[in-house]
Amino acid sequence: MSRTTKLPPSVRGLLAMNMVLHAISGIFAGVWIAELVAPSGQMDMIAWLKTILSMIAITAGLTYGSYVALRHIPALPPSKRTKAMGVFIAAYLVLAFILATAAASVLAAPSGERAHMEASLREMKEATEDRRRAAATINNRLAPLSECNTTANRMSLQEAATGAFSREGGDVGRVATTLANIADACEASRVAIFGSRARLSRLFARIDSLLLDTRRIIDSDMARHAKLVEVRRSGDEFARLTRAVNDALQVEAMQAVGDAMRRDWYAAGLPASGAAAIVQNFEGLAETLTEGMDDIAVLKQAEIPSVDVHSNVTYLRLYPQATLGAIAVGAFLELIPLGGILLGFMILSSRPGRPTKRREGSATSEL
Repeated sequence: MSRTTKLPPSVRGLLAMNMVLHAISGIFAGVWIAELVAPSGQMDMIAWLKTILSMIAITAGLTYGSYVALRHIPALPPSKRTKAMGVFIAAYLVLAFILATAAASVLAAPSGERAHMEASLREMKEATEDRRRAAATINNRLAPLSECNTTANRMSLQEAATGAFSREGGDVGRVATTLANIADACEASRVAIFGSRARLSRLFARIDSLLLDTRRIIDSDMARHAKLVEVRRSGDEFARLTRAVNDALQVEAMQAVGDAMRRDWYAAGLPASGAAAIVQNFEGLAETLTEGMDDIAVLKQAEIPSVDVHSNVTYLRLYPQATLGAIAVGAFLELIPLGGILLGFMILSSRPGRPTKRREGSATSEL
């Protein structure tokens, strides 16, 4: 029969304190489990049964495990006692980490949700400003496009009339046609930008209004669940409007103009003098028109911010500054019982009536 240790009043007091803390851990774990078995918040009989049984099992398991450890581990021989105590502490730390995470996630849910909504709103504002700057960059190309159209048309007319650039009568029509095509491309891009500018203005006005409404929702006194639902709805609407803004940014038109100006005119068969005139007049203009368009094209392909759904545990990792207090409380709830158990081990190890010391006393009397 295994040897046990009788618990003195001080150790029994530590167990009573641990029982209270274990009950608190079970309650927090029950709230965590309730969110797992009923994500919508609607608890039926089965969900209540699962939650209550889990709470009882956690509380009773931790308390009984502590009691068994204090009763049996100190009575083991020294060679086995250290190993058994190490195994018990390691297992307890694993459970403590899980339960501390559960308690911290429950406590941090309000602050974590608020931090998540604030971060999502901030990302939406930054995405809007990035696209507003992109739209301004494209709108600033209107003057160079007008210059391109005017220059290309005048050169085309001059070439058609006198062959001033090709200097070869047989190629007058081809050079003039190339210049006319460049003029048409610049004018088409200018018209496209004019058409999208009014649309972008309306879209940005709607986004600004949406962001203001989202700020009012976050700062309101609505219930947590209802507030998160409204903010997520705003995030979905923001994503829809932002996709419309991406479609309205005329990056492709600007890149098409640049491609029309930067062809290898020599390889295209134009006379050397005509090709040189086109390169001289439009190469620099093409660089001006397409500068920064690659960055805007990447921006259009970037992921659009929204209000994603996260678990309460994820908030602990994403927003540690907002959830640090909850993490500290959760660790406190689980480490204090472990400290009580270790203190109980120390009390039992220092008792003068332990079996090993009795054996030492009997050996001394025999001598």
